[in-house]
Amino acid sequence: MKIVICVLILLSFAFARHPVNKEIVEEIKRSTTLWTPAEPEDNIFMYHSQDQIKSLMGAKIDLERDRRVAAEMGLLNLDEESNNAVPANFDSREQWQYCPFDIKDQGHCGSCWAFGAVTALEDRICVATKGAFTHDLSEQNMVSCDWVGFGCSGGWPLSAFGYLSIMGVPTEECQPYTSGQSGEGWGCTYECADKSVSNQRYRCQYPWISFTNSGIKSEIFERGPVETAFWVYEDFINYKSGIYHHTTGDFLGGHAVRIVGWGVEEGTKYWLIANSWSTSWGENGFFRIKEGDSGIADNAYSCTPWAY
Repeated sequence: MKIVICVLILLSFAFARHPVNKEIVEEIKRSTTLWTPAEPEDNIFMYHSQDQIKSLMGAKIDLERDRRVAAEMGLLNLDEESNNAVPANFDSREQWQYCPFDIKDQGHCGSCWAFGAVTALEDRICVATKGAFTHDLSEQNMVSCDWVGFGCSGGWPLSAFGYLSIMGVPTEECQPYTSGQSGEGWGCTYECADKSVSNQRYRCQYPWISFTNSGIKSEIFERGPVETAFWVYEDFINYKSGIYHHTTGDFLGGHAVRIVGWGVEEGTKYWLIANSWSTSWGENGFFRIKEGDSGIADNAYSCTPWAY
């Protein structure tokens, strides 16, 4: 009986295709020369279950909802093309070398929607202060306290910037990130874990949203990184380097990230993106993705910092 059970377990693994496997890696290699997959044994998601991988995709994507909410908030010119001249290649890390542009790790929690917003605000405060402000801000506060979001079960990027405008967030030192280990986003508090630490909140004036590439690029060029969201497929989990574009694999969900730049390589236009899966993934935590692929930058979100 035990032998039969073992055989059934092995068969279940054999027929349930995990997003990280040799077959999909070889399929990617045959399909594209623009990007390179990681070998399964080097992939940080090799020992994550399929459910754990899917749970990372916490971005709620609904462009029509964004348009409706933005209109209700009085945000105008959503589809306006920018006439501002921007270079063909731009990297925030080079433009503002005094800012850290950190890569963080959301852990076992679908909190990408909060990470994209909070890290973009960090970057923008650093840019606005010319490097005087380089503090980490608290994603945990947003994950736990943004009532429009769903904690580790996901959230709306535009609403995240609404939270930053109305409530703001304290520093990471005040409220450290714990949901990455627990997988839970409950426990809203406005007090610091260490009462000797300042609970000052960092805010921005109002959310900004754009549905055009030129508008997004102009905003980044003038004021720093923005948040966006895109559709993730199994092949993306296997990304190592190069300019990603979807080649194969099943749909996994929506994922929020922040855009830090763009460029052109051998005629292929791409966005330069900061992810929240640690520096062990991709190009030291960053990745490049072909313009227009998987819904990337169909719209983007940010805000202008003012309380810092």
